[in-house]
Amino acid sequence: MTSSAPRYQRNFGLDALRSVAITVVLMNHGFIGFFLSTGLSRWEGWRAALSACAVFSIEWLFVLSGFLIGSMMIRSFEARAGWWASARDFWLRRWFRTVPNYYLFLAINAALAWWGIEEGHFAWSFAVFSQNLAWAEAKPLFFAEAWSLALDEWFYFLMPLLLGCVAFLTRLDRRHLFWAAAGLLILLPSVLRSLMAVPPAHFFEWDDHVRRVTVMHLDATGYGVAAAILNRWHPAWWGRWQGGKAVLGALLMLGAAAAMFYFMLIDWRGFADGRFNDLALIVAPGVGTVLLLPWLANRQGGADWVRWLAGRIGDYSYSIYLCHMPLMLAMVYTLKALGVDIGPIVGWVVLAWVALVLILSALVFHGFEKPVSDLRERFTRRVQAGPFGGRGEG
Repeated sequence: MTSSAPRYQRNFGLDALRSVAITVVLMNHGFIGFFLSTGLSRWEGWRAALSACAVFSIEWLFVLSGFLIGSMMIRSFEARAGWWASARDFWLRRWFRTVPNYYLFLAINAALAWWGIEEGHFAWSFAVFSQNLAWAEAKPLFFAEAWSLALDEWFYFLMPLLLGCVAFLTRLDRRHLFWAAAGLLILLPSVLRSLMAVPPAHFFEWDDHVRRVTVMHLDATGYGVAAAILNRWHPAWWGRWQGGKAVLGALLMLGAAAAMFYFMLIDWRGFADGRFNDLALIVAPGVGTVLLLPWLANRQGGADWVRWLAGRIGDYSYSIYLCHMPLMLAMVYTLKALGVDIGPIVGWVVLAWVALVLILSALVFHGFEKPVSDLRERFTRRVQAGPFGGRGEG
């Protein structure tokens, strides 16, 4: 995901959340790619339920992205006099940061598909992030992990437009303007999900037609924007009972995990003919993450090496997310082509994959991602993306 903060404004708690989330993503995709696809394990019972729970890590990243981007936009709109200047700077900074690296790996995935290493086929919809805009992606999946990046990109595009439209139609002050935009971002996808004629019948149908569809899931980023608003304009709420809110947020996460186990092991449509699922599996993790953020943002970390590691993973997280699946597909394809029995050495294969992912993501970050994203400094004004409450901020 694309929520890494610049080094000058590192926040250990947010880096830790990002690091844990990307680690869960790697673990789950490693299980799917090295164990399920090779026949070493099966998608059933508690394994399937535990793997399904890994989707919550993406909710953490969506909320974190909404929080950091919302904070950046609030600062930008407070510092600039006009909507266009703020929106232009914001879009340019986001697109310099995210689009070049995405196109690099879009080309890599297209090459893997052409060579027969990856299933699915390149489509031009991927170039404009519309492969999952309002519909399920075509099967077999191509560049499957890009669905979440597409959702983030549409969030980046739509949030300034929502602010501009609300400002044009109303005379709200800045705080209520942001609340209105965040409310629309949360409300509209929630209404769309509730209007589905027939709720999904099982996990994979829900995954295809709800979770991975942008217009059905933009509210996850909206919760993050709401957290940024609370941080900026409701400091009493943000600072009060941080530990208690964190416990409540953790309980919501545990409740979502328990619901996922129930749905997976007993009955996917067990409550309200399946309409409870979105409340339990999308809303609860989103709200739970918002409740955790005040406590997390106030964590200073422990040993220097722990802070350093969380910061480096934060830097590399976008490249990690982009490179881990192509590398896995290439490794599995190569081992099969060589006639190697993966079973006896699967542990070593997974360790090698993790090491190569970290090495490759560091090389991509320092050799391509950061140099290209730094070009934006020539055209835009830097805006902090971390929590409010530092020097000079109220």
